[in-house]
Amino acid sequence: MVYDQRAGRCRSVAGARRSPPPGIGPTLATLTLVCCTGCPVVSNLPAPAPVQRLREPDSGREYRLYVPEGYPRERSFPLVVTCHGTRPFDTAELQMEEWKGLAQQKGFIVVAPELIGTRGDFPPEPAEQLRRQFEDEQAILAMVRAVRASQRVDQTRVFLTGWSAGGYAVLFTGLRHPEVFRALSLRQTNFDARYVEPCVPFLDRYQAVQVIYGDLDPLKEGATACIQWLRDRDLEPEVLGRAGTHRRDPRPVFDFFVRVVRQRPWINVRVQDDLQDPMGVSFGLRTSLEPARYLWQFGDGQSSPVAAPSHRYERPGLYTVTVQLWTAGGKRHARSVQVQVPRIRLGTAPTTAASP
Repeated sequence: MVYDQRAGRCRSVAGARRSPPPGIGPTLATLTLVCCTGCPVVSNLPAPAPVQRLREPDSGREYRLYVPEGYPRERSFPLVVTCHGTRPFDTAELQMEEWKGLAQQKGFIVVAPELIGTRGDFPPEPAEQLRRQFEDEQAILAMVRAVRASQRVDQTRVFLTGWSAGGYAVLFTGLRHPEVFRALSLRQTNFDARYVEPCVPFLDRYQAVQVIYGDLDPLKEGATACIQWLRDRDLEPEVLGRAGTHRRDPRPVFDFFVRVVRQRPWINVRVQDDLQDPMGVSFGLRTSLEPARYLWQFGDGQSSPVAAPSHRYERPGLYTVTVQLWTAGGKRHARSVQVQVPRIRLGTAPTTAASP
């Protein structure tokens, strides 16, 4: 296996794909994964600002931070959080090397966290993996809060991406927090459906997701399984199939995030319990738009024109709540969510993480 700098990917010396002999497929796949994820990071883009190595105080986790140099500090920057794959083939430092030049050129902030739940070669049992993913989730969210506190971050343009086994963190944290991450991108991702089941109650079918894989990638089967899992749950991921194996190229991810901002307004519906009344629910929005008018329909025949209404249901049941909003120019957008009343209180930690 050699690195083809012109193509930006690893390739076999023979240049041909061979079927493994019977009985040694998993071993060969693991060796191929090692070779591919060990491809060097090549970036010719200048990145004159220093990479800061910081520690988030609440979680104690280290992370790398790059803030582009030369841009006016009064502007608000997009934020890209990039998750590394299996060590030592990929690390937070390598992710930062891959992304910082593009961040300098295009004008966005990059955070690369140190993670504990992104091992793709020999991952632990599901209970332990979920525990690690939950810890990674809390660390990533804390880092986003820390960067927001110290930098001017556009909260409508916060994105999450990951390479290879970094997809575990992207799916778990990103799908569980569509109110934070406008779009997700998975590059040559590992996938195991058992690791994402705790995400199901939080899924937002309007959240933008991209999956990238190579046609010769040893992780292609995982990527296609991930795509099908998302589609089975009413998410429509954008799929990018490319020639070759693992590629260390962040540009298609950046291009996807740009398309999402330009073509898909971010409208995230927030649903909150009334702690005093089990039949009461409050609603709100986080949106990249500036709505001039709202109309909420609560699914029981009642409606409200206010931006953040509270509503009390008379009967228990499952209701489809729809919000319509109009911009000053008259363009209409709509979003729908299902709400169970009385509300099912969802904890932050997956219950399976405490299993023996």
